[in-house]
Order: sequence, then structure tokens, then C-alpha cells
Amino acid sequence: MSFDSASWLRVVQVIPIGFIFIPAALAAYVGIPPEKSNDVAGLSNFMRKIGSSVGTSLVTTILAQRTQMHQTMLANYTSLDNPSFRDAVNGLASQLSNSMAMTDAQNQAFARLYGMVLSQASAIAYIDVYWLIGVGSVVMFALAFFLKRNDPHQGGPVAGH
Repeated sequence: MSFDSASWLRVVQVIPIGFIFIPAALAAYVGIPPEKSNDVAGLSNFMRKIGSSVGTSLVTTILAQRTQMHQTMLANYTSLDNPSFRDAVNGLASQLSNSMAMTDAQNQAFARLYGMVLSQASAIAYIDVYWLIGVGSVVMFALAFFLKRNDPHQGGPVAGH
């Protein structure tokens, strides 16, 4: 990946942050009198930190479960009854046998193919989690339209922080 690709990807990731946090902060203060703004700021910060912790735990748990599920599914194709898998093991073992004994080469071939299964299961699990987060984001975006409308002239001046 080039530096330009990585930097533009980061720019595209960071630009929407202003469109998320500013409306969320404003929604927290709708209908709150100015003297309660410090309480709202503290509660909002507390809920943001709790939500972040719970979200991280949820994503980690779902990622582990989905990785195990996909590993089990992929392992169904890794039996010696499957001709493609048997050919892959034998081909890799024959390449490795140039530098080690055939039994060691066959064990090494199984280990390497198992490592490939683990990495593929993990990659598929990440795709699942990204889809889940994407669907959740779309649902939250749609729910944002049901928030109480803010009348800027109703509550008087807003206290700044």
C-alpha cells in the first residue's frame, strides 16, 4: 500500500467524525436549561466511555465467536477424504521434503495449511463484524431522524465549555 493511498484512506475515515460528534453533542443538550449543562457534559462523557467499553467488548466477543464458527466451517473441507486438500498436503509436503524428512514435511504441511485456515477464518470474521457495524450505523442514522427537534430560541443562550 502506498503512502498516498493510506493517507487518503485516513482522510476519508476522519472527515465524517465531525458529522457524528457535533450532532450527538447537540442532541444531548436539547431541552436542557443552561445551568444543567455541566451535568449533561459529565453524563454525556460517562455514557460515551461506557458505550465505548461495551462496544469494544461486544466486537471482540463477536469476532472470537465468528472466527471459531468459520474455522469449524472451513475445517469441514480439510479432511483427507477431500481430494483437493489431500493434493495440497501432498504437494506442500513434497516441496518441504527437500529440506527435511518426509514425516516432518507432512506434519509441517498440515501445520501450514491449518495456519491458512485460521487466517482465513479470522479474515471472514472481520468481514462479518464490519457488516454488523455497518448495518448498526445505518440503523442509528435512520433513528437520528426521530430525535426531538431543537428550537434554538426556546431555551435562551447556550452555555459554552
